[in-house]
Amino acid sequence: MKKSFLKWVGSKSRLIPQLLPHLPGGKRFIEPFVGAGNVFINTNYDSYVLCDKNCDLINVYRWLRDDLARLLNETKSLFDSQPDFYDVRSRFNNSTLLLSVQRAAEFIYLNRHCFNGVCRYNAKGEFNVPIGSHKSIYFPKDELIAFSNKLISVPVELVRADFSAVIENTTRGDVIYCDPPYISDDENGIFTGYTPGKFDAETTKRLHNLLVSAVRRGATAIISNSNNSLVREIFNDFEIYEVSAARSIAANGNRKPAKEIIGVFTPDMV
Repeated sequence: MKKSFLKWVGSKSRLIPQLLPHLPGGKRFIEPFVGAGNVFINTNYDSYVLCDKNCDLINVYRWLRDDLARLLNETKSLFDSQPDFYDVRSRFNNSTLLLSVQRAAEFIYLNRHCFNGVCRYNAKGEFNVPIGSHKSIYFPKDELIAFSNKLISVPVELVRADFSAVIENTTRGDVIYCDPPYISDDENGIFTGYTPGKFDAETTKRLHNLLVSAVRRGATAIISNSNNSLVREIFNDFEIYEVSAARSIAANGNRKPAKEIIGVFTPDMV
């Protein structure tokens, strides 16, 4: 399996072999929560719509598509000089050039050097993850090049927006894969995401309703989420498959495989 150049909480890299059999053929593949893009680089559709609410993530993808050499040079310069992590983080948070190649390179640098590759912003929109403990730092040159090659090999629309923007524009034959922030059935344990604003049960219900509408228009919807009673209740009209996924981050050092679900909803199920 191909791997993204990014470390990412909730990355689907370990779930790819179990996920691929549930992705049907189709011409256009749509990811409203693209994240690190592991599903994108391990599938072969005629065209893609890659969406994420994270402006920095989409900015990196745009530079990879439009000017790989410039982004590689800028990023390698950071990795070679090894500036202080917190100096880079401060400069990143105070930058006003939100679409610059420098900011894209700094995002990659922070991602590879921070704690477990967590991408988290505070209420002010500032990246606030501390430095991680690393014996050595890997510069993902080959992965950056491979990702860029995929971006320029097929038509790819990059969208920085809420998930609803792309789901509402789906049509017959589209394949939609959603990997949203996971929610818990424990009221005290609901995960609300790593960016300002909550992704809770109500938001997940809104996602479900948008997917149902898309399927009624002829699209196919596939979702990943945690395996619990609340998620199963929300996606009760989907065909549910139980899978186990290795944890990238876990409390108390417990990295035993987590129980997750893959849900599938097709036009013939409406």
